[in-house]
Amino acid sequence: MTATASLRSVHKTIFLVLVAVLTVSVLVQPAAAQRGIGRMQGIVLDADGNGLEGVQIVATNPSATPNTRTGDTRNGGRWAIVGFSRGDWKFEFTMEGYIPFDINTTVSAANRNPPLNVTMALIPEGMAVEGVGNAAVNQEMFEEAIALSDAGDYAGAVAKYEEFMVANPHLDAVHGNIGNAYRDAGDVEKAREAYEKLLAAEPDNVMANYNMGEMFVEAGDMEEALPYFESVLQQNPDDPAVYYNVAELYFSQQVLGCLEPVPECQGAISYYNRALETDPNYLPAHMQIGFALVRLGDIDNAVLAFEKYVELAPEDDAQLPIVKDVLAALKTG
Repeated sequence: MTATASLRSVHKTIFLVLVAVLTVSVLVQPAAAQRGIGRMQGIVLDADGNGLEGVQIVATNPSATPNTRTGDTRNGGRWAIVGFSRGDWKFEFTMEGYIPFDINTTVSAANRNPPLNVTMALIPEGMAVEGVGNAAVNQEMFEEAIALSDAGDYAGAVAKYEEFMVANPHLDAVHGNIGNAYRDAGDVEKAREAYEKLLAAEPDNVMANYNMGEMFVEAGDMEEALPYFESVLQQNPDDPAVYYNVAELYFSQQVLGCLEPVPECQGAISYYNRALETDPNYLPAHMQIGFALVRLGDIDNAVLAFEKYVELAPEDDAQLPIVKDVLAALKTG
C-alpha cells in the first residue's frame, strides 16, 4: 500500500468513526443538556478598575432547562455560576447606581469556559434618583435599546443607544452595546467602528478585543486579528481556556498553523500548544491538536497527541472512547 493510499484509508476510517460519534451525540444531547454541568466565572470592575461587590447576575436561555441561572459578585468583583447547559446565554449585570450591562455568549457544558469580565459605568449624577432631571427618560431609553436588540430590531437598538450617548457621552462602555447590535445585524464595518471607539477609551477591554479579532479571522485576515487576541491573552495569561478558544476560532476557519509555534506560522495548533504550556493536562487541547495534525497529514504526531489524551483522561471521560477509536484507526491504517 502506498503512503497516499494509506492516508486516504485512514481519513476514510476516521470519517466513519466521526459519523458514528455524531449520531450517538445527537441521541444523548438532550439528556446531557438537562444535566447542565457548565461553569461560568469572571470579574466585574468599575471604570477605575476596582472590583464591584454585590452586582446581581442573571443568565437566561429560553431553550435551556432550567432556562435561568443567577448569582452575584463577591470579594474583588469575582463571580462564578454553575449548572449551565450548552448553548447561547444572555448575561445581565445590574447594580444600584450603575448602568446595566448585558452580553450574549456561547457556553460550553463540556469544556472550560473563558472568564466573562465586565466593566460597569456609573449612572451620571442626576439619573440615580427617580424623577430628578431626565433620569427616568434616560434610564428607560437604555432599557428600551436592550429590549429592541433582544427583539432583533438592531437598527432601532442602535438609534436608542446613540440617543442615550448624546446625553451621556462619557459612558464609553455603551459603544460595546452598539458594536454588538451592528454585528448581530451583519454590519461588520459599523461594528468595528463602534468597538474601536470603545478600545480608544479602554484599550484592554476584553469583549471588544476578542470581537475585533474574531471578525478579522472571519474575514480571513489573520495578521490583523493577532494583536487583538494577544491583548485578550495578556489579561488572562494563566487560563488555558482563553488560548483554547482562540485556537478553536482558527480551527473553525481551517487556519491550522504549524506544529512548532513560530511567528510566521500562527494558527490553531500554536494556540493549542500555548494552552498546554499553561496547563499540560488540559485535555481538550491534546485532542484538538491531534485532529489538526491529521488534517495536515502529520499522522505520527497526531498519534502522539491522541496517546497523551488517553494517558491523561479519566476512565469516565466522555470523549475517551472517541479518541481511542480514532487512535486505533490511525495505527491500523
